[in-house]
Order: sequence, then C-alpha cells, then structure tokens
Amino acid sequence: MKITADDIEALAGMYLSPHYDNPAPTPEFHRECWAMYCSDAPAVAIAAPRSHAKSTALTHDFVLSNVLYRVERYVLLLSSSEEMAMGHLVDIAEELRENDDIIRDFHIKGFTQDSKSDIIVECMDGHDFRILARGAEQKIRGLKWKGMRPGLLVVDDLEDDELVENKDRRKKLERWFLRAARPALRLGGRVRFHGTVLHKDSLLAKLLKDSRWISRRYAAHASFNDFSNILWPEQFTEEVLRDIRQGFINRLDSAGYSQEYLNDPRDDENSYLRIEQFRAIKPDQMDEFRVLAVGCDFAVSKLDAANRTAFVVAGKTADNFLDYLDYRAGRWDAGEWIDELFAIHGRWNPEYWFVEDGVIWKSLWPTIREEMRRRDTYINFVQVPSVKDKPVRGRSFQNRMKAGACRFNTEHSMYIEYREEMLDFSETAEARLDDFFDATSIISRGFEDIAVHEEDEMTEEEQEFEWESARLRAKDNNGRSNVTGY
Repeated sequence: MKITADDIEALAGMYLSPHYDNPAPTPEFHRECWAMYCSDAPAVAIAAPRSHAKSTALTHDFVLSNVLYRVERYVLLLSSSEEMAMGHLVDIAEELRENDDIIRDFHIKGFTQDSKSDIIVECMDGHDFRILARGAEQKIRGLKWKGMRPGLLVVDDLEDDELVENKDRRKKLERWFLRAARPALRLGGRVRFHGTVLHKDSLLAKLLKDSRWISRRYAAHASFNDFSNILWPEQFTEEVLRDIRQGFINRLDSAGYSQEYLNDPRDDENSYLRIEQFRAIKPDQMDEFRVLAVGCDFAVSKLDAANRTAFVVAGKTADNFLDYLDYRAGRWDAGEWIDELFAIHGRWNPEYWFVEDGVIWKSLWPTIREEMRRRDTYINFVQVPSVKDKPVRGRSFQNRMKAGACRFNTEHSMYIEYREEMLDFSETAEARLDDFFDATSIISRGFEDIAVHEEDEMTEEEQEFEWESARLRAKDNNGRSNVTGY
C-alpha cells in the first residue's frame, strides 16, 4: 500500500507519542517533510535544524510506518557511524518488541533476527521485514535478503564534523554514498536523506542543489538577526532561541549557531568576508582624529519584511583606516527613520552622509529637505553612483578588509548582529538580510576620493564651539529637543 503524511501522523499520535520525551504538538514542517518522503520521488533531501526532532519524525516514525503498513520489507538505515545508526535501530526495535498496542494491532509475532545492527521481524500471517543499520563508509555492497535488495534507504545525519573537516574527506564520503550506498537499493528503490548542513561543500549541501532531488532547507527562524518565521514556535519561542544564540555568542562561536540552527554554515575559504578580518578598535585608538561619515541604505516601506533601513557611522583616520563606530537598522516608518537620522546627526555630527543615487533617493530627498528646513539642521548628503551588482558594489570595502584597513567598535550593542549579517553576505547567493552590508559598503566607496590630514583636526576651542552649536540646534524655542521631544 501507499502511505501519506496523515497516516504517519496518525501512527505517531496513536502508538508512538506516549513514549516521546516531552511530547509537543506536531509542527507543520514535520507534515511537509512527511509529504515529501511519502511521494513517489526516488530521492528526497531535507536539511533541518538541530533539536527539531528530525530523527524522531523522519527516521523513527517514517521507518516504522513503512514496515508496519507493509510499504517496504527491507530498509537500510545509515548514519555517520554504525553506533549512531544502531541507536536509531534500537529505538525502533524497542517499539516492535515492547509496544503492546503495536504488537496487537499489527500482528507482530516476534524477532527471527535480533541484534543492534540487524533485525528481522515476523508477523502472524507469515509476512516479515528487515531493517539493517550501517555507518558511513562501511562495506554495504551486495546486500541481499531473500533475493531482495533494500527498497528504502533512510539517511540520518550521515555527516559529522570530522567527515567534513577537509576537502578530501568530503570527496571520499560523497564517492562512497554515490558509488556504494545508493546503488545498494533495488531498482526503483527510494532514498530519503536528512541532516544538518555542516559545510557549504558537504554532501547534503550538494544534494539540496541537485535538480534530480526533491529538497527543502529549513531554518529555526528567518536569519541570525531576524527572529520572524519561527519554524516550531510551540517548542522554540523567540526568547528560547535568543537564549540559545547567546550561548553560542558567549562561547565565541556565533557561526556555530548559524550552522546548527539556520543550516547556514560558513565556508571561510570562499567567503566574501572572513571573520578574522573584523579587527577591533583598541581602547587607545578610540580618540584618534577621524573625518566622520554615515552610510545609508533606505527601505521604501515598513511593510517590506525583506528590507530594513540601515545607518552605519564610520570615520577615516589620517592613516587611512576606516573605523566603523555605530550600527543601526530597523523596519521603521517614515517618521521613525527620519527621527533616527537626525538623532545620529546630533550624536556624531558627521561631515558626509553617503547615499546611493537612484529612484529611492530621489523619492526621499524632498521629505528630507523639508525636514531639514523645519528643524533648521542642514546635512551634507553626498550621492554615490548606483551599482546594481552587490558584489561589485562592495568591492572597495572587501579590498579594504583584505588589507586590514578596517576596524570596528566591538563594544557596540549591535556589533555581533552587525558582524553576522556581514559574514552572511555571499558573492554567489543572496543574503537574507544585506542592509548593513549596503550601508557599510557605500562608506568605503564614498571615502575613496577623500583624503584626511592631521591638520584637519579641530582645536579644543573649535570642538567646544561645534558641540555647543549642535546642542543649540537640537533645541527648539521652548527648550525641547527636536530629536527626542524632551
């Protein structure tokens, strides 16, 4: 017979869930995965986050449904090690051995083969089935039972950190899977592969891109900085996910969170930016003279979930370092981002505001011009030519980063989120969020033709005059701040 996602959910709910640790309502993405696994597609690959019960749903529940409903008689179960594969098989065997409801309703007679890596189960009417557990790169050629080859290959976390640690290990595992594991199936057999993407060049990452495979990549939420679209909100609230992420950050392993919970590992060898390029501004460098500027990336609408307005403040030193000092981004409406713009100007008093010339800027300029007149605060906006290709747009910044000519305020409350978004940018794949990248890149482009000299630094008297002027400009006739309102 053929089974559906509803059949699996019913079996799990009636017979299996009483044995789960901390059972929770079935998430919608489990139903989607079951539907893909129950399809006629010969090959399906799914990437799911850690701790999201993919082994329970896609190995335990799916394999039991296939053998109990007599869809398959011979199943091969693969994991990164034989020990891990045997762990999955032991859990399955326990249900068949000790679950009285399953034994009664599916007429289980007993085991004719019962080991940690191989079970054969006989039913009352003489029907039997076999499940075999093996580890990565074990010999599995020529697997036959009663003249049959396996009809279903279920692959659960085939890759671990060691198996993807270098190019040779990744290639060896790929060859074994394609030349030995998959051909072990009978003609017309199905392969179902699930795990977490541990490397951008891993086997699972390649299968997700293979047009011959039905595939889906899931993340616990939208991106490192965006906690919308939570995959399993009943089990992982935003508060829980933020706490897990903070644990990775505290261990200086924010990339580990991206890998384990967002299925977004970083391939440092081919990344547009690399984590070691993010050099901190040292405490004794904070007071250096800089010509300050703000890079802007405007979002047209607050309703656009894919874009935010971003402002990044940076200063160029006499030694030609670009020091990035302040990072702000939000899905603000027109009034909110205008207030943020003038708040930044009041705080930093930059000489330049770099904006990208184009349709968006031309539509915003009349509003900003009127607001400057109303507040009696005038800002030097400099239009930088528009470049549609984002990797080309960021090339000046990328080259500066490679040369070690950029430094960052790592004490800023938004720094980790800022850095993670920057590291997410790829030359070959569109990042989920790239507003900080655009705002950062435009500063580097804007400063290309601006030289900074020590003699440009203001005297103490000039600084005091400028600060006092800025303070007075920020007040209206009633002594109320035009920026904060109080």
